Amino acid sequence: MSGERENRIDLLRGPSLLLIFIGHAEFTFSLTFQQSRGFCDASEIFVLLAGMSCALAYYRPDAGLLLERPWKRAFRLYLVHLLLFAIMLAISALIIGAFDQTTWAGDMTDFWQDPFHHGLQALSLSYMPGNLDILPMYVVLLLLAPFAFLLHDWSRTALLGLSCLVWFVAGLGHINLPNAALEGHTWYFDPLSWQFIFVIGIYLGVRMKRGQSVLPYNGPVFVAAALFAVAAIPLNLVFHFGVVDSPFGDLHHQLVSKTNGGPLRIINVLAILYLAWNIPAVKAAADHPAMRLICVAGRHSLPIFSAGILLSFAAAVLMRLIPDMPLAAQLLLLAGGCALQLAIGWVLEGRRTARAGAAAYGLRRTA
Repeated sequence: MSGERENRIDLLRGPSLLLIFIGHAEFTFSLTFQQSRGFCDASEIFVLLAGMSCALAYYRPDAGLLLERPWKRAFRLYLVHLLLFAIMLAISALIIGAFDQTTWAGDMTDFWQDPFHHGLQALSLSYMPGNLDILPMYVVLLLLAPFAFLLHDWSRTALLGLSCLVWFVAGLGHINLPNAALEGHTWYFDPLSWQFIFVIGIYLGVRMKRGQSVLPYNGPVFVAAALFAVAAIPLNLVFHFGVVDSPFGDLHHQLVSKTNGGPLRIINVLAILYLAWNIPAVKAAADHPAMRLICVAGRHSLPIFSAGILLSFAAAVLMRLIPDMPLAAQLLLLAGGCALQLAIGWVLEGRRTARAGAAAYGLRRTA
């Protein structure tokens, strides 16, 4: 692969971050909006692209077990997670102190019943209220990434086969990590299941880094992917809201399980990625100046994601305190939240460009 950045990853990741914010904000339309994108949503796209980005950033061909860089990144994400947890704790404390506790129905309420014990659990990633177990899942995936690279160099078939086997066993046996903050006492995003999506991303990212074709065009496959991605939107809506019973019966829940990365979700996200990689307009849009702001948001995914989590948390608090909030006010909050995230990305990109320019100037001065 050349040194040119693959802007399609940033283009797809930018809207995914904004969609995650909208889905978590608990607007009156958030649930319908969340279910109107097919069997998968922005989370699968984000994790798949994260796997590709991880390979592009950290994979070195036949270099053995390289732990330092991905594990440093994992530790940084762990610290960011703890910072987000602390901020959300502070917000919940203010809400509980200012209003009747029954007004606050969030998962944070239980924390204050035994803050020392739950604090220790939070440090060990076994106490994570809703929307706070996404970064920890990525921490686990990054810790696994060096071993995935090593296995990839030995046998790509073995890597994908073992990853698929772990996904299948974890999903079938409901094998998960403990999370005392949620009703089911397990992680909402089971990393043993979601690692399969991440590993598929790593496989594709390695091919990209080696200059090999990624998801090459095939007419029948393209048509099948398009039909599946389009049909999944109305089908998921009618199945989710009970308008029509699923032909899979009781098995349907497992097929679309978000916790276990159900197979329909994986097929759906791969279909979307295949279409994005084979529609020329997507590549053109990714490289067009008009889409630069969206791509910049995708490029600075960690701060944008973190801001989105806090903004969605604040919006959810407002929705619970003002349950009859007018739709216009909700749309204003939505627009303001998205605009703020894009603004953060723009500022960070400006700083990155300034640093790069200063470094280049320094090299010219010393040459």
